Amino acid sequence: MGTTLEELRRLQTVELQLVTIRQNREGKLRRVELLKRQIKQIDDRLAAHHTAAREKQMRLDALQLDVSAREDSISKHRQALNKAKTNKEYGLILTAMNTEQADNAKIETSMLQMMEEIQAFKDEGVAIDAEKKKSLDDLAIAEKALAALDAETKARFDALKAERDGIAAHVSPDALTAFERAAQRHDGEALAAVTRPRPKNEEYMCSGCNMTLPLDLYNALRTKNDVVLCKTCGRILFAEIQASASTAGRRSR
Repeated sequence: MGTTLEELRRLQTVELQLVTIRQNREGKLRRVELLKRQIKQIDDRLAAHHTAAREKQMRLDALQLDVSAREDSISKHRQALNKAKTNKEYGLILTAMNTEQADNAKIETSMLQMMEEIQAFKDEGVAIDAEKKKSLDDLAIAEKALAALDAETKARFDALKAERDGIAAHVSPDALTAFERAAQRHDGEALAAVTRPRPKNEEYMCSGCNMTLPLDLYNALRTKNDVVLCKTCGRILFAEIQASASTAGRRSR
């Protein structure tokens, strides 16, 4: 194996460790961001809930004013009954008073229903507040876990990054570009060994995607220091034959 491939294999060893740290952090960061979005959605629900509750309370207040006004009118009708001079006048006043009393009864029924709805809204608001509190508590835990991970891995990550930069400095720009492209696509697994699943046959496979490779490609890898990519998965190939079918079963990405 040529010097370039040897350096790239060293680079991949470091890259995989960096990827593990990054993925762990990204997972915890996603948790934090998810909880923040959930809290924002809860805040939006609370705002809409408070607006609806205020509107219901305003309608209830208006009904109460209406009932109060009608009660004053009914009281005046009662007083007018005592001053009525004729049966006809008495009957008209009594009819008007009874009508307002009936209307008041309907309004009071609506008020009772409205008060029940307002109480249900209050209960719902308490539930939403409790949901927000739990999400805030979960967010605090998630942010603490993220900060702890950063504190725990910073020194290791910085050391690996420095080691990676040191190795990369000895790799040609073209080879490094090919490596970084494949590493990004396959979570750090930029290289793949060429395997020979059946020892009796001159058949070769990419251990990354398990696709068959031409014989002349393997021969080139054995004799040259060129960077050769698998045309299927884009990984950088290196010749490290293991005559076992189990090697062909590596996880494909």
